[in-house]
Amino acid sequence: MRLPGLLSLSLLALAPAPSARAQTPSPPPRSATPDESWSEPGQPAPEAPRPQAAPAGEEPSRVQPPPEAEGWESFPGASAPTPAPPPPPRAPPPLPAEPPPASPVKPPRPPLAPNRYGLYGGRSLGSGHAGVGMSLGFPFVSARGVYGVLEHLDLGLGVDTVYGLMTEVRASARLTVLDSDNVSLAVVVDGGRAFFARPPDTEDKGARYLSGRRDWNVAPGLVTSFQGDSPRAWRPFLDVRALMAFDMDPIQRDPLSGMPPAWKLDAAVLVRLGAEFPVGEKTSYAVSLGGDFRSRSTDAEFMPTLSVGVVSTLF
Repeated sequence: MRLPGLLSLSLLALAPAPSARAQTPSPPPRSATPDESWSEPGQPAPEAPRPQAAPAGEEPSRVQPPPEAEGWESFPGASAPTPAPPPPPRAPPPLPAEPPPASPVKPPRPPLAPNRYGLYGGRSLGSGHAGVGMSLGFPFVSARGVYGVLEHLDLGLGVDTVYGLMTEVRASARLTVLDSDNVSLAVVVDGGRAFFARPPDTEDKGARYLSGRRDWNVAPGLVTSFQGDSPRAWRPFLDVRALMAFDMDPIQRDPLSGMPPAWKLDAAVLVRLGAEFPVGEKTSYAVSLGGDFRSRSTDAEFMPTLSVGVVSTLF
Protein backbone atom coordinates (compact mmCIF):
# COMPACT_ATOMS: atom_id res chain seq x y z
CA MET A 1 0.00 0.00 0.00
CA ARG A 2 2.88 2.35 0.65
CA LEU A 3 4.40 1.66 -2.71
CA PRO A 4 1.97 3.70 -4.74
CA GLY A 5 2.42 6.69 -2.44
CA LEU A 6 6.20 6.66 -2.73
CA LEU A 7 5.92 6.48 -6.50
CA SER A 8 3.79 9.62 -6.56
CA LEU A 9 6.26 11.58 -4.45
CA SER A 10 9.11 10.55 -6.74
CA LEU A 11 7.31 11.78 -9.80
CA LEU A 12 6.57 15.13 -8.14
CA ALA A 13 10.26 15.59 -7.24
CA LEU A 14 11.45 14.96 -10.78
CA ALA A 15 8.87 17.24 -12.50
CA PRO A 16 10.74 20.69 -12.20
CA ALA A 17 13.91 19.47 -13.90
CA PRO A 18 12.47 19.07 -17.41
CA SER A 19 10.69 22.42 -17.15
CA ALA A 20 13.94 24.24 -16.25
CA ARG A 21 15.81 22.44 -18.99
CA ALA A 22 13.06 23.42 -21.39
CA GLN A 23 13.58 27.14 -20.52
CA THR A 24 17.40 27.06 -21.37
CA PRO A 25 17.89 28.11 -25.05
CA SER A 26 19.64 25.54 -27.03
CA PRO A 27 22.33 26.50 -29.57
CA PRO A 28 21.29 26.47 -33.16
CA PRO A 29 21.94 23.29 -34.91
CA ARG A 30 25.04 23.18 -37.14
CA SER A 31 24.42 22.57 -40.75
CA ALA A 32 25.51 19.23 -41.90
CA THR A 33 26.66 20.62 -45.28
CA PRO A 34 29.74 22.92 -45.08
CA ASP A 35 29.71 26.37 -46.81
CA GLU A 36 32.16 26.21 -49.68
CA SER A 37 30.94 29.23 -51.76
CA TRP A 38 34.24 31.12 -51.17
CA SER A 39 36.06 28.62 -53.32
CA GLU A 40 33.89 29.38 -56.38
CA PRO A 41 34.57 32.90 -57.80
CA GLY A 42 31.58 34.78 -59.06
CA GLN A 43 29.12 33.02 -56.74
CA PRO A 44 27.12 35.27 -54.41
CA ALA A 45 27.99 35.14 -50.77
CA PRO A 46 25.56 33.27 -48.54
CA GLU A 47 23.11 35.35 -46.65
CA ALA A 48 23.98 35.99 -43.06
CA PRO A 49 21.59 34.52 -40.53
CA ARG A 50 19.06 36.94 -39.34
CA PRO A 51 19.35 37.80 -35.65
CA GLN A 52 16.55 36.59 -33.50
CA ALA A 53 14.43 39.05 -31.66
CA ALA A 54 15.46 39.46 -28.07
CA PRO A 55 13.01 38.44 -25.39
CA ALA A 56 10.87 41.13 -23.91
CA GLY A 57 12.54 43.00 -21.13
CA GLU A 58 16.06 42.37 -22.36
CA GLU A 59 18.22 44.98 -24.18
CA PRO A 60 18.82 43.90 -27.75
CA SER A 61 22.45 43.20 -28.54
CA ARG A 62 24.12 45.36 -31.20
CA VAL A 63 25.02 43.25 -34.20
CA GLN A 64 27.84 44.54 -36.41
CA PRO A 65 27.11 44.33 -40.12
CA PRO A 66 29.19 41.78 -41.93
CA PRO A 67 32.13 43.13 -43.89
CA GLU A 68 31.54 43.67 -47.56
CA ALA A 69 32.66 40.96 -49.78
CA GLU A 70 36.02 41.74 -51.28
CA GLY A 71 36.42 41.34 -55.01
CA TRP A 72 39.17 39.59 -56.85
CA GLU A 73 41.13 42.79 -57.15
CA SER A 74 41.96 42.71 -53.43
CA PHE A 75 43.72 39.39 -53.56
CA PRO A 76 47.53 39.38 -53.43
CA GLY A 77 49.18 39.67 -56.80
CA ALA A 78 46.33 41.61 -58.40
CA SER A 79 47.30 44.84 -60.27
CA ALA A 80 46.41 48.09 -58.57
CA PRO A 81 43.73 50.16 -60.33
CA THR A 82 45.03 53.09 -62.42
CA PRO A 83 44.45 56.33 -60.49
CA ALA A 84 42.39 59.02 -62.19
CA PRO A 85 44.51 61.93 -63.58
CA PRO A 86 44.48 65.00 -61.38
CA PRO A 87 42.35 67.88 -62.58
CA PRO A 88 44.27 70.55 -64.52
CA PRO A 89 45.40 73.46 -62.37
CA ARG A 90 43.12 76.40 -62.47
CA ALA A 91 44.48 79.62 -63.80
CA PRO A 92 44.82 82.22 -61.07
CA PRO A 93 42.21 84.92 -61.24
CA PRO A 94 43.41 88.05 -63.05
CA LEU A 95 44.83 90.66 -60.77
CA PRO A 96 42.91 93.90 -60.64
CA ALA A 97 44.35 96.47 -62.99
CA GLU A 98 46.56 98.86 -61.16
CA PRO A 99 45.73 102.50 -61.68
CA PRO A 100 48.31 104.36 -63.78
CA PRO A 101 50.91 106.07 -61.67
CA ALA A 102 50.13 109.63 -61.05
CA SER A 103 52.39 111.95 -62.97
CA PRO A 104 54.74 113.79 -60.67
CA VAL A 105 53.86 117.37 -60.13
CA LYS A 106 56.39 119.47 -61.95
CA PRO A 107 57.78 122.32 -59.95
CA PRO A 108 56.91 125.72 -61.33
CA ARG A 109 59.42 127.17 -63.70
CA PRO A 110 61.56 129.95 -62.36
CA PRO A 111 60.66 133.37 -63.71
CA LEU A 112 62.51 134.45 -66.82
CA ALA A 113 65.37 136.86 -66.38
CA PRO A 114 64.45 140.16 -68.07
CA ASN A 115 66.20 141.30 -71.24
CA ARG A 116 65.80 145.06 -71.37
CA TYR A 117 69.06 146.39 -72.84
CA GLY A 118 70.19 146.66 -76.45
CA LEU A 119 72.28 148.74 -78.81
CA TYR A 120 69.61 150.35 -80.97
CA GLY A 121 67.05 151.55 -78.42
CA GLY A 122 66.94 154.55 -76.10
CA ARG A 123 67.92 152.76 -72.87
CA SER A 124 71.62 152.83 -72.01
CA LEU A 125 73.48 149.76 -70.76
CA GLY A 126 74.36 151.26 -67.41
CA SER A 127 77.64 151.85 -65.67
CA GLY A 128 80.14 149.01 -66.08
CA HIS A 129 78.12 147.05 -68.67
CA ALA A 130 79.25 146.23 -72.21
CA GLY A 131 77.51 145.07 -75.36
CA VAL A 132 78.34 144.09 -78.92
CA GLY A 133 76.36 143.83 -82.12
CA MET A 134 76.64 142.97 -85.80
CA SER A 135 74.29 143.52 -88.73
CA LEU A 136 74.19 142.61 -92.40
CA GLY A 137 72.12 144.41 -94.99
CA PHE A 138 72.01 147.05 -97.68
CA PRO A 139 74.05 149.10 -98.21
CA PHE A 140 76.10 148.48 -95.03
CA VAL A 141 77.66 145.67 -93.07
CA SER A 142 78.23 146.93 -89.52
CA ALA A 143 79.87 145.84 -86.30
CA ARG A 144 80.06 147.77 -83.03
CA GLY A 145 80.86 147.58 -79.35
CA VAL A 146 79.43 149.78 -76.56
CA TYR A 147 80.50 150.30 -72.96
CA GLY A 148 78.55 152.06 -70.21
CA VAL A 149 80.84 154.66 -68.66
CA LEU A 150 78.03 156.18 -66.58
CA GLU A 151 74.59 155.04 -65.54
CA HIS A 152 72.98 156.85 -68.49
CA LEU A 153 75.94 157.35 -70.86
CA ASP A 154 77.37 154.79 -73.29
CA LEU A 155 80.42 155.20 -75.51
CA GLY A 156 81.29 152.92 -78.39
CA LEU A 157 83.34 152.14 -81.47
CA GLY A 158 82.23 150.53 -84.70
CA VAL A 159 82.94 149.83 -88.34
CA ASP A 160 80.64 150.36 -91.34
CA THR A 161 81.55 149.06 -94.78
CA VAL A 162 79.91 148.95 -98.19
CA TYR A 163 81.23 145.43 -98.84
CA GLY A 164 84.82 146.70 -99.13
CA LEU A 165 84.13 149.64 -101.47
CA MET A 166 84.04 151.99 -98.49
CA THR A 167 85.12 151.43 -94.89
CA GLU A 168 84.43 153.88 -92.09
CA VAL A 169 85.64 153.73 -88.50
CA ARG A 170 83.03 155.40 -86.28
CA ALA A 171 82.78 156.51 -82.67
CA SER A 172 79.39 156.80 -80.97
CA ALA A 173 77.77 158.13 -77.81
CA ARG A 174 74.29 157.59 -76.31
CA LEU A 175 72.90 159.65 -73.47
CA THR A 176 69.56 158.51 -72.00
CA VAL A 177 67.39 161.45 -71.02
CA LEU A 178 64.17 159.53 -70.31
CA ASP A 179 64.00 156.02 -68.92
CA SER A 180 60.68 154.72 -67.60
CA ASP A 181 59.39 151.18 -67.27
CA ASN A 182 58.18 151.11 -70.86
CA VAL A 183 59.51 154.15 -72.76
CA SER A 184 63.09 155.34 -73.22
CA LEU A 185 64.52 158.37 -75.05
CA ALA A 186 68.17 159.10 -75.78
CA VAL A 187 70.31 161.66 -77.58
CA VAL A 188 72.78 159.92 -79.88
CA VAL A 189 75.65 160.95 -82.07
CA ASP A 190 78.17 159.02 -84.13
CA GLY A 191 80.72 159.87 -86.78
CA GLY A 192 84.09 158.99 -88.22
CA ARG A 193 86.51 158.90 -91.09
CA ALA A 194 85.62 157.05 -94.29
CA PHE A 195 88.07 155.45 -96.68
CA PHE A 196 87.05 154.76 -100.26
CA ALA A 197 88.55 152.21 -102.58
CA ARG A 198 88.30 154.53 -105.61
CA PRO A 199 88.93 158.29 -106.02
CA PRO A 200 85.86 160.47 -106.63
CA ASP A 201 86.72 161.42 -110.24
CA THR A 202 86.68 157.76 -111.33
CA GLU A 203 83.59 156.74 -109.45
CA ASP A 204 80.09 156.85 -110.90
CA LYS A 205 77.26 155.64 -108.63
CA GLY A 206 79.71 153.73 -106.48
CA ALA A 207 80.27 153.71 -102.71
CA ARG A 208 79.67 157.47 -102.31
CA TYR A 209 76.42 157.25 -104.22
CA LEU A 210 75.15 154.26 -102.23
CA SER A 211 76.24 155.32 -98.74
CA GLY A 212 75.90 159.11 -98.89
CA ARG A 213 79.12 159.31 -96.89
CA ARG A 214 82.12 161.43 -97.63
CA ASP A 215 85.56 161.79 -96.06
CA TRP A 216 84.24 162.89 -92.65
CA ASN A 217 80.72 162.21 -91.40
CA VAL A 218 78.79 163.23 -88.27
CA ALA A 219 75.18 162.11 -87.51
CA PRO A 220 73.50 163.48 -84.37
CA GLY A 221 69.90 162.55 -83.58
CA LEU A 222 67.26 161.11 -81.26
CA VAL A 223 66.33 157.49 -80.52
CA THR A 224 63.20 156.37 -78.73
CA SER A 225 62.13 152.84 -77.88
CA PHE A 226 59.25 151.03 -76.20
CA GLN A 227 59.13 147.72 -74.30
CA GLY A 228 56.22 145.94 -72.64
CA ASP A 229 56.06 144.57 -69.10
CA SER A 230 57.00 141.03 -70.10
CA PRO A 231 60.65 140.12 -69.37
CA ARG A 232 61.16 139.08 -73.00
CA ALA A 233 58.94 141.64 -74.71
CA TRP A 234 60.31 142.90 -78.00
CA ARG A 235 61.60 146.48 -78.22
CA PRO A 236 60.52 148.58 -81.22
CA PHE A 237 62.61 151.68 -81.81
CA LEU A 238 62.66 154.79 -83.99
CA ASP A 239 65.99 156.40 -84.89
CA VAL A 240 66.03 159.81 -86.63
CA ARG A 241 69.32 161.57 -87.42
CA ALA A 242 70.80 164.38 -89.48
CA LEU A 243 73.84 163.31 -91.46
CA MET A 244 76.47 165.95 -92.19
CA ALA A 245 79.00 164.73 -94.73
CA PHE A 246 82.24 166.70 -95.25
CA ASP A 247 83.85 166.17 -98.64
CA MET A 248 87.52 167.19 -98.39
CA ASP A 249 88.25 166.65 -102.12
CA PRO A 250 85.21 167.77 -104.09
CA ILE A 251 85.21 167.57 -107.88
CA GLN A 252 83.48 169.78 -110.39
CA ARG A 253 81.25 167.84 -112.71
CA ASP A 254 80.38 170.88 -114.84
CA PRO A 255 83.45 172.13 -116.74
CA LEU A 256 82.09 175.71 -116.88
CA SER A 257 81.50 175.99 -113.10
CA GLY A 258 85.04 177.12 -112.30
CA MET A 259 87.33 175.81 -109.58
CA PRO A 260 85.77 173.50 -106.94
CA PRO A 261 85.88 174.64 -103.30
CA ALA A 262 88.43 173.27 -100.84
CA TRP A 263 85.76 171.25 -99.05
CA LYS A 264 82.00 170.81 -99.31
CA LEU A 265 79.24 170.03 -96.81
CA ASP A 266 76.14 168.04 -97.69
CA ALA A 267 73.23 167.09 -95.44
CA ALA A 268 70.80 164.21 -95.32
CA VAL A 269 68.07 162.91 -93.02
CA LEU A 270 68.37 159.28 -91.88
CA VAL A 271 65.28 157.46 -90.64
CA ARG A 272 65.41 153.94 -89.17
CA LEU A 273 62.45 151.99 -87.87
CA GLY A 274 63.08 148.58 -86.36
CA ALA A 275 62.93 146.32 -83.33
CA GLU A 276 65.04 144.14 -81.09
CA PHE A 277 63.62 140.68 -80.32
CA PRO A 278 65.02 139.10 -77.12
CA VAL A 279 65.80 135.39 -77.39
CA GLY A 280 67.60 135.05 -74.07
CA GLU A 281 68.65 136.93 -71.00
CA LYS A 282 71.33 138.89 -72.90
CA THR A 283 70.85 138.20 -76.61
CA SER A 284 68.41 139.73 -79.09
CA TYR A 285 67.83 139.75 -82.80
CA ALA A 286 67.63 143.17 -84.46
CA VAL A 287 65.81 144.18 -87.64
CA SER A 288 65.89 147.67 -89.14
CA LEU A 289 64.18 149.20 -92.17
CA GLY A 290 64.43 152.80 -93.31
CA GLY A 291 65.86 155.23 -95.81
CA ASP A 292 68.11 158.25 -96.40
CA PHE A 293 66.67 161.52 -97.70
CA ARG A 294 69.56 163.39 -99.39
CA SER A 295 70.18 166.88 -100.72
CA ARG A 296 73.22 166.32 -102.96
CA SER A 297 72.36 166.55 -106.63
CA THR A 298 74.79 163.82 -107.63
CA ASP A 299 73.26 161.32 -105.16
CA ALA A 300 69.90 159.59 -105.11
CA GLU A 301 67.17 161.65 -103.47
CA PHE A 302 66.06 158.58 -101.48
CA MET A 303 68.14 155.52 -100.70
CA PRO A 304 66.37 152.61 -98.91
CA THR A 305 68.23 150.72 -96.21
CA LEU A 306 67.74 147.32 -94.62
CA SER A 307 69.69 145.42 -91.96
CA VAL A 308 69.33 142.23 -89.95
CA GLY A 309 71.62 141.37 -87.08
CA VAL A 310 72.16 140.25 -83.51
CA VAL A 311 73.09 142.16 -80.38
CA SER A 312 74.19 140.90 -76.97
CA THR A 313 75.22 142.33 -73.64
CA LEU A 314 78.45 140.78 -72.36
CA PHE A 315 78.25 141.72 -68.66
